[in-house]
Amino acid sequence: MITQQQAAAELVARIDAQRSLEKCIGILAPDTIPAKHHKLLISKLEGVDRGEIPRLMVMMPPGSAKSTYASILFPPWFLGRNPKHSIIGASHAGELAERFGRRVRNLCGSAEFRRIFGFGLSGDNAAAGRWETERGGEYYAVGVDASVTGRRADLGIIDDPVKGRAEADSATTRQRVWDWYKADFWPRLKPG
Repeated sequence: MITQQQAAAELVARIDAQRSLEKCIGILAPDTIPAKHHKLLISKLEGVDRGEIPRLMVMMPPGSAKSTYASILFPPWFLGRNPKHSIIGASHAGELAERFGRRVRNLCGSAEFRRIFGFGLSGDNAAAGRWETERGGEYYAVGVDASVTGRRADLGIIDDPVKGRAEADSATTRQRVWDWYKADFWPRLKPG
């Protein structure tokens, strides 16, 4: 049996987590403690959610947790706040995109997510790279160069579109990724 004070504290924590990505992270991933540069990134991601930042490029050194915050912790919060929205998560390889998708799916399927947002994963569609929420939100993971035909997204995340330094230095690879972005990824984003 919980007390009235405990119930009130739980409600306040839930409302705070719905409003603040950092507070949500504190519940969904309590061992993840944002450093100063993470807090800056969190504020920019919140600006994306609010529609104040239409496109955000994150340039941080390897190991700075940009993928943790932008590709794993932000999407559940975004879907919790926008339950009917769709996300396309892309990376240089489908396997990496699916790995991010699996981690996002697991957070959206957690008891903590349900406690914050009041819903979870749909029971009939929960593959690592292609799943839905109970409220109609969708997540689709794709590798650069793969087709996204038939998909639309309210949020597109591209994390590591090239495999490494050698590919990044290759004009051919950069052009191939840019062509994919212009022809396949960008047209799939919904207006706004």
